[in-house]
Amino acid sequence: MQKLYEQMDFILSGGALKLLVDFLTPKVEGALIVNSNGEDLEIVDAVKTRTENFFLRGQAAKLLSVFAERPLNEKFSVDQGSLEGEWPWVVRIRGMQWSFYILLRESPAAWISELHPIAGLISLWQTFQQTTVAEERLSRLSYMILATKNTLPSIFEPMPLDYYAAFLTDALRESLFPRSLSVFQDNGSELVFLEGDERTPPVKEGLYLQPMLPPAPVVTRKDAAPYEVVLPIVEPHKLFCVSEWDKLPTEETLDFLELVGNLASRSLAINSLQTKSSADREKTASTDFTVLSLAEALSALKQQTVQSEFVSMAADIFSELVQESQCFLVIWDKSRQGYFPVEYRQNGLRFPFEPTLFPSALIGKTEERPFFDLQKTDFAGILQYPWPEMNFMRYVFPFWNHGQLMGFIALSSRAASLADDGVKLSALELIAQFIAFYLIKFIQ
Repeated sequence: MQKLYEQMDFILSGGALKLLVDFLTPKVEGALIVNSNGEDLEIVDAVKTRTENFFLRGQAAKLLSVFAERPLNEKFSVDQGSLEGEWPWVVRIRGMQWSFYILLRESPAAWISELHPIAGLISLWQTFQQTTVAEERLSRLSYMILATKNTLPSIFEPMPLDYYAAFLTDALRESLFPRSLSVFQDNGSELVFLEGDERTPPVKEGLYLQPMLPPAPVVTRKDAAPYEVVLPIVEPHKLFCVSEWDKLPTEETLDFLELVGNLASRSLAINSLQTKSSADREKTASTDFTVLSLAEALSALKQQTVQSEFVSMAADIFSELVQESQCFLVIWDKSRQGYFPVEYRQNGLRFPFEPTLFPSALIGKTEERPFFDLQKTDFAGILQYPWPEMNFMRYVFPFWNHGQLMGFIALSSRAASLADDGVKLSALELIAQFIAFYLIKFIQ
């Protein structure tokens, strides 16, 4: 039994080919054992002859044309044909998914009938090889399925793009073990490195320049190691996962890459929609709050009968709606013919200031602009102001009444540009007009 085991192990480990060489050695003057490799013939072994190369370049089609394609009804078959050239005779041993060819200088008619047992051993060897390969592929596939199962709960989690790129890189590394993996983003003009093994971004040409990108991975370098595969992730960000491999990725690996790429694209699209929806809800809520605040503010201002209380409430309203840290309010004093500060707030609290009267008229005839951003337009072009508190202000809302400046309120610049919130800006401009209208009652 031990001897039988050793013989079977020898045959299934490739010894069947050695037995074929031993069989041919006493029977032929010379022979080459080859199989097809694309357009070429790969020399597997040689009998009583020397070869300088491992391939017969461009000879596969010529050899294959010798044998007609017929369905195989047995596990294997042995047949012969003839060629022109140095090797005029050929014997084919083939199975369902494999073929070996014996190139000869003389006819094999005398011994071809004896080749059947050797062909059977070769068939056993090839069947075992295919089974081993299938088991390895199933093992890899099983691991990829497990990796997919572990990846799915997190792949749809909302996260910033750089975090998502890091998660995707880790998932692919742990699942497929590429030599290197880098994620790049197309910013419109060039590719920029985002995550993974840091390297120089690819030049934006070829695949990276296509307006319509494939949803599947593309093997961009397959002639020699390191092999390169690019996985485009199109929506909503234009990302490219560029990976390098020591061995050309299998079909299962490419399928897994395609699956992960499609999941990532869907996830990023969903996250983008959720973010937009959330922003829309926040904007709607902010608009509702602004409209409600506007109604309450106008109602409260109408009820004031004392000037000091009126201007104090005006400062309260602007400070609350704009959420700024400083507020400075100035009104026209008709009796003294000048502008006089009446309110200065810091963080919602009244703050002492120098109540300096500034006797001034408007500088020329000017447009009644309802809003000033002092980072873009200088309010001093309408009214010169000497108060140092204005040095800390960014926004100014004038109180206009038919060309006359009844005063203004200035606000500091804690927040981003107020001009970006059209609803709130319109509400504040309306309140400023309302204040100008009611200030006439107190001034007159």
